[in-house]
Amino acid sequence: MDNPDNYIVNIFKNEIQIKRIRKELKQLEILDRKEFKITFKQLSNNLQIIVEMQPVVPLNQGKPIKFCLYLDNKFPFVFPRVHVLSHLTKPTFADGRDYIEDVLHQQWSPSILLNEIIQKFPQFLDQVRRCKDDRDQLLSLGKYNQDLEYEGQLGLEDVEYFCCKEIIDGKSYQKILQLSNSHILILESQNKVLNLQGYQPTKDLVKVEKIDNSAILTWRSDDNFRQQVLIPQNIDQFMDSILLYKTGSSGKKIQEEEVTLQKFENFEIQKLLDSVTYYEKSLEQELNSQTLNSLMDSYQQAIEYFSAVSDEDFKEYVMRLQTLLGREDVQKILSNKL
Repeated sequence: MDNPDNYIVNIFKNEIQIKRIRKELKQLEILDRKEFKITFKQLSNNLQIIVEMQPVVPLNQGKPIKFCLYLDNKFPFVFPRVHVLSHLTKPTFADGRDYIEDVLHQQWSPSILLNEIIQKFPQFLDQVRRCKDDRDQLLSLGKYNQDLEYEGQLGLEDVEYFCCKEIIDGKSYQKILQLSNSHILILESQNKVLNLQGYQPTKDLVKVEKIDNSAILTWRSDDNFRQQVLIPQNIDQFMDSILLYKTGSSGKKIQEEEVTLQKFENFEIQKLLDSVTYYEKSLEQELNSQTLNSLMDSYQQAIEYFSAVSDEDFKEYVMRLQTLLGREDVQKILSNKL
């Protein structure tokens, strides 16, 4: 373990703070060094305690996992933050969210020591492992502390930053975007300090258009849509990156033209799902060409709709369609049509 005393006296000026932190960091020595490798780093006027743990299959592609305990220079008068530096899953955990309450399963209080927080990391990883395939659950963990100072030098594995101008009501505002496959953050630099102004899950980004040197982002929020106009310093690199984080394939359109969200803006999905149920039941009673075609068309519409709104339910209807087409009696009817 590093000797962090130089960091302590550089960062913390209050004697009460220094005494508390020295005592806390001394207690970290009781941790099993095989399980927790501890290093320290000074970030501006804050202390970063980096905790490296052994791999946990199937998280982080079997590589060692890094956490960060982030101590503001006002600690312990303000809460510490827990960040994950390794991506763990897809969508990533290494996106700047604070997981302190998920690790503790309660709000932090000054009576909770740093070594107690670190000892709960394995249980937190077990929780992540159990829900690793549940995108919504993964995105529900952690939180961003909006309108507070945001640390942009944590060493997150899965983010990228772009300087942009955001156009709002005809006026230009200098912003910094943090991109990842989980969230997109809007940051603003004030007196060399980053402040988090807003964020939204990347899955809510439904369309990206390049017009000259501008990027037009269309966002979905509940049943509403809004557009965001950005002028990145490097438009081509920005487009490649944001499409990569959204789709997993650089240069790929988020949606094909005929499957854009605008097509489904007033679409009554419940009526379609009711039709699916009706045709499925009808097909159970009597297999005929007309009902079969109607059901296949309904499946295809459901796939297009859920794909357009970035809803994982599209996989369910892909599976239903594949199962239907795999039936011998269905294949016989389809063959007779040829």
